[in-house]
Amino acid sequence: MSDRKRAGFIGESLLIAVDVLRAHKLRSGLIILGVAIGVASLMGMVSILIGLKESITKDISSSEQTVLQVQKFDVFVGGFDESMLHRKEITEQDAQAIREQCPSLGHVVFVVEPAGLPPTLRYKDEKSRMVQVIGTEPSLLYIQSLDLEEGRMFTDEEVFHSARVVVLGHSPRRDLFPSVDPIGKKIRIANDNYTVVGTFAERKTLFGSMGENFAMVPYTTFKAVMGTERDTHVVAAAVREGIPVDVARDEIIRVMRMQRRLKANQDNDFAVITSDAALQFISEITDPIAVVLSAISSIALLVGGIGVMNMMLVSVTERTSEIGIRKAVGARRQDILWQFLIEAGVLTGFGGIVGIILGLSAAFSVSLMTGLPFSLSPIYITLAVMFSVATGMFFGLYPAHRAAKLQPVNAIGYAK
Repeated sequence: MSDRKRAGFIGESLLIAVDVLRAHKLRSGLIILGVAIGVASLMGMVSILIGLKESITKDISSSEQTVLQVQKFDVFVGGFDESMLHRKEITEQDAQAIREQCPSLGHVVFVVEPAGLPPTLRYKDEKSRMVQVIGTEPSLLYIQSLDLEEGRMFTDEEVFHSARVVVLGHSPRRDLFPSVDPIGKKIRIANDNYTVVGTFAERKTLFGSMGENFAMVPYTTFKAVMGTERDTHVVAAAVREGIPVDVARDEIIRVMRMQRRLKANQDNDFAVITSDAALQFISEITDPIAVVLSAISSIALLVGGIGVMNMMLVSVTERTSEIGIRKAVGARRQDILWQFLIEAGVLTGFGGIVGIILGLSAAFSVSLMTGLPFSLSPIYITLAVMFSVATGMFFGLYPAHRAAKLQPVNAIGYAK
């Protein structure tokens, strides 16, 4: 069959399929509804999941620099053996060695993250929600690409003297000083007074106010006043522009192994984590969830496919005379086969399009009501349409084959 004849045949089959849909509106509508429900549930859940993944990825990659972290354990790798439990804690001496001996790094800071429950902050009669208070050095401002809204960051001298100063995140600043300039005011963290020297600007993140619910103090102050043995110590470092992250990572490993006096046959007793590892961890979580959601949503498509098979079998019976006449005037077996396959594909394809519209509309509505992000994915939209059409053609294969093997004489005689 030439390309022109094939195109004409496909066009004619599409027109016949549309006529069949119009002739059996209720029956076709129920099949379309079944397919649409499956596709809508798939598109709704997947678009929300993709939106969450993209938003988390954006938050992790929000820093303008590539960031490496040195810590006791790799939090993105499951499983610990007994030897790992006896690892040494990361120290400020490790941070100093990395700062002096790793030329591929720009800013290097020592960070202490508390292990206990976050404290509440107080100013006169005002009280904040529980706030994550961390101890660090001034350069963390540049590593995390944080913007100051008021005041300043504490200085290296204040770190050296363990000064009781604090820089507030946007959330505690709003809680404690809704209408007052916070700079120079004294607040209470646990049972101690701290002077507010600066506040951070608002950050638009997936976690909303939770992503702004923090405060920073000098790490020396934190260790002296609030520190415990269970706190997590981290060295955060920014890779210089143009330096491959693997080069920076290898430099850190070399310095840390020298610090720990590890022999060549000994494994690292520390972890160097990159932002890429965090992104890969997010993908390892969200990708299987997307597969599971797709499998669950496919159940409705299978139900719709069974409905398509039933409808096509009824259609073959009702149109036996038509099939016989077409064969009598020269239609080949494969022409009849493709005619019914195209009809089944059009039916479920239309259901897929309706489902995509419903699913994305539902996801958009949920996003507006809850604040959860959602994302339009052309790949998933295309796959949804293709899978819908494929479902119809698969379940329409048996009825189409049954129609194609009818003998013209018997088919025409069936109508009499």
